[in-house]
Amino acid sequence: MTILIMGAWFFWLLVFVYSILGAIDFGSSFWRWFFHMRGFAYAESVASTYLSPTWELINAFLIVIPVALVGLFPKAAFTYGTILALPATLLLILLSLRGAYLQFGYASQRFQTHTLFVSGLTGLLLPGMFIALLPLSQGGYISLIDGHLIFHVKMFFTSISVYLYMAFGVALSLYLSALFLARYAQQAEQWSAYYRFVSGARWIGSVSLFLGASALFYPTPHGMHLMENGLRHPTFIFLMVGSLLAFLLSYSLILSTRRDRKISNMRALWQLGLALAQVVLSQLGYAIAHAPYLLYPYLTLQSSSSNSLMFRSTLLVLLLGLVVLSPLLLWFRRLFIVDAEYVATHMKERH
Repeated sequence: MTILIMGAWFFWLLVFVYSILGAIDFGSSFWRWFFHMRGFAYAESVASTYLSPTWELINAFLIVIPVALVGLFPKAAFTYGTILALPATLLLILLSLRGAYLQFGYASQRFQTHTLFVSGLTGLLLPGMFIALLPLSQGGYISLIDGHLIFHVKMFFTSISVYLYMAFGVALSLYLSALFLARYAQQAEQWSAYYRFVSGARWIGSVSLFLGASALFYPTPHGMHLMENGLRHPTFIFLMVGSLLAFLLSYSLILSTRRDRKISNMRALWQLGLALAQVVLSQLGYAIAHAPYLLYPYLTLQSSSSNSLMFRSTLLVLLLGLVVLSPLLLWFRRLFIVDAEYVATHMKERH
């Protein structure tokens, strides 16, 4: 494996980890707002208990991605930074609004209602806006004119493909966060909240599968046809079939959940673990179908990478940073995510 491929896989890993953490974080904000509006206090408490220690950490992790992109693939960073001035501004506004209201909402009960609304609404919109980068990277919305890349804003915002991806991003975020929060509620034995989240996952799961398949099969205008590229690689087919099987197994566990019995720790883990496996396999398949382009057909991994010395230095620093931070992240997970006593205690305090 060449150093370029190692760097590409490392950058994909960063994006993948943030996509999972961000999806659960944003979706949890929506579920918190949704169950507050419905008057389901226990389900709202579960989402609030998870969000309290995690949202700032996940926002901080987002900073690593543009740093890695600038160091490893500076031409791609420059190109995306130029053509995405408007969409990136909208993203930053939504992230800033969410962060500001969450911060002031936890500091003062006076803004609690506004916090729930703003964080819930932005949590619903942000996954769709982030995932809109995928159809953009497949080409068709950017033209090279007189040596300059021009972003066709009207074509982008009126494309069916873009809205399919955006709808899929929102549905997947709600699905993963519902399963994660169901597992969180199961740790605290809050069964009323657990079944609320499972019910949410039940109705949004099939929607996410339909939208994901539609986005994959529906080509971007004059851009890359992912299915045509993917079908040339047997690994792509294997990964997509594996992703579908993982979803079906996870969804069958959700459908067979009955309200009149307690759920074991292992069952809740399998429901969530298989859903995460579905995302891992599908993202690997997507990466294979999309390679070697970062922006079709103008930027490839090779053409957008930094010089050899810069590339190796950046990759080494990022890897060392990951080694240093990993024990702290695992400690954070142990303290706030998998500690059943912490979860149960904080839910009681909220009530």
